[in-house]
Amino acid sequence: MSDKIKVALVGFGNVSSTLIKGLEFYKTSTEGLWHPNVAGYTLNDITISAVYDVDAQKVGKKISDMVENQKTDFGNLIIQSGILEDTIPQHIAQNGQPKTMSYAAFVESLKKSKPDFVINLISSGMERSSEKYANAALDSGCSFFNATSAKTTTEHMKKTFEANGLMILGDDLMSQFGGTAFHRGMIDFMTSRGIRVQKAYQLDVGGNNDTKTTMAEEVRERKRQIKTESISIESPTPFRSTAGTTEYAEQLGDSRVSYYWMEAKGFLNSPIEMDLSLRTNDSTNGCNVIVDCIRAASKSISNKELSKADIISSYAFKNPPKKSHIREGNKTFEEVFVK
Repeated sequence: MSDKIKVALVGFGNVSSTLIKGLEFYKTSTEGLWHPNVAGYTLNDITISAVYDVDAQKVGKKISDMVENQKTDFGNLIIQSGILEDTIPQHIAQNGQPKTMSYAAFVESLKKSKPDFVINLISSGMERSSEKYANAALDSGCSFFNATSAKTTTEHMKKTFEANGLMILGDDLMSQFGGTAFHRGMIDFMTSRGIRVQKAYQLDVGGNNDTKTTMAEEVRERKRQIKTESISIESPTPFRSTAGTTEYAEQLGDSRVSYYWMEAKGFLNSPIEMDLSLRTNDSTNGCNVIVDCIRAASKSISNKELSKADIISSYAFKNPPKKSHIREGNKTFEEVFVK
């Protein structure tokens, strides 16, 4: 492995540009950084080796042209064409004919840039494209990080990556303090205080392009199922729960507003009801988790401890192969990687 942890970003949207800004900002600061040091690595140990997209308005441009005040050593990287195996989302299609490359050409491109990790940040609902990107990472000798809701981290794929000395992490990134993490944390806290949750819902409204893509019924239902199952694990007893994105509101931009309602019972079945809202920024909310995972995984790979992928995925994703309570996932990750 090189001195730097090299990553390739697939999908140049808000999260990618925010991550790039973070790598610049945290050269001289740790303010707002959840874990400044993970497995012996700081953010100065991460660099970008390649960026891919299919949006005609992005392909061919330099990172420094797309991200303001970009002074990192990878600012001159050109955004290259990616793979497209699904119907293109409308917000990309309206920018012109998508720019793509063949699978073989993409694999060769990865072999040339030699990233340690391919980070999948494409739009929700692009299941076949996500699968292709995972296979391309495998064929080019790279580990894979799936931030999308596409089910790529199967038992078969885990074993195949591990047989090649690589890791696959996923699926569906859980933000540091987003709707799902907060919801799970509240149920965990109520349960730990002896409160029995009876009913709950979480309704999300967002204004970015990923939210717009999620409005497709099939995508929305898939993400709703993942969120609902992720939340239900926090209670020792079953309860009625619904969680998912309900509306796109352009005026929110990259912000997301989550509305929560919970009904629970206490002593003598006394009623407890909670009704509140939370507003966060989608892209910044995910970056702390991404950089934690990449650093932890890099150390595990270099030590040939590939089974630690389960610890990392349980900490970072809504739909990992092995699910755990949010408090347990955080604790185990920090015990292993943040000492």
